[in-house]
Amino acid sequence: MFRWAIPVVLALLSSILWTGCQKVINVNLVEAAPQLVIEGVITDIPGSYIVKISKSGSYFNQPVLPPVSKAVVVITDNVGTIDTLSEVAPGVYLTSKIQGVPGRSYSLTVLSENTRYTASSTMYSHVEIDSLKLMKGQSQGIGLGGHGQNEERIDVHCFFRDPLEKNFYRIKGYLNDSIGAANYRLYDDQYTNGYETDLQVRRAAVNDTILVELISLDKSTYEYYRTLSDLLHTNPIFGSTPANPTTNLSNGALGYFGACAISTKTIIVTDSLFNSVK
Repeated sequence: MFRWAIPVVLALLSSILWTGCQKVINVNLVEAAPQLVIEGVITDIPGSYIVKISKSGSYFNQPVLPPVSKAVVVITDNVGTIDTLSEVAPGVYLTSKIQGVPGRSYSLTVLSENTRYTASSTMYSHVEIDSLKLMKGQSQGIGLGGHGQNEERIDVHCFFRDPLEKNFYRIKGYLNDSIGAANYRLYDDQYTNGYETDLQVRRAAVNDTILVELISLDKSTYEYYRTLSDLLHTNPIFGSTPANPTTNLSNGALGYFGACAISTKTIIVTDSLFNSVK
């Protein structure tokens, strides 16, 4: 399978539907009747692709989301391809025809328990990573007496040329195939449209192998991840009442359906490379 997978509605860490493994964080923070959770993605990495369907549960109990079987799941594109997905495991539906191509639009239809759910997404341009470089940075800490204390660090930076069009990105840095919450970020090209762009990815150390994914998103998928990030940084006890992330799915379903182009590059942090950073 490909590396970029989908989180189980609010799950954004560890490998996601776009990769294989997946860490689940339940999204339905408001205690309510279970809702359908749909997670699907089309990428420009040759498929098959997966759509997962489940039911939401309680945020505070965080149960395993129960899978939804026997749904009718169809994905179409704007050049006439129609792909009826096969259920290969409970709640897991697999494509057989559709392929991700930048510039194409994709529509998802799910019929489950006599209710029809729809979503659509357009795949933006594939933006190639030009290079990965190590650069010095500063970490702000708190020293004795409450005074600020700067710590020098070495970070991996990702360089690419942003196309002269509106783009949204999700960038992820895997350390030896694992990812942490601090090692991904979202980026809107509002101020760098058409320019060389440099994004800090994650801290580096000697002997690290770091794989970076630069993922081009459409606006609806970007908004899902942006509101998801806001939600994950909201304290449900002391903060305001959280809302579910923005979704492009109809009829009250949770989750999202997205079409994304992915560029990857790897850097191996050798002792000589690390010590050559000035």
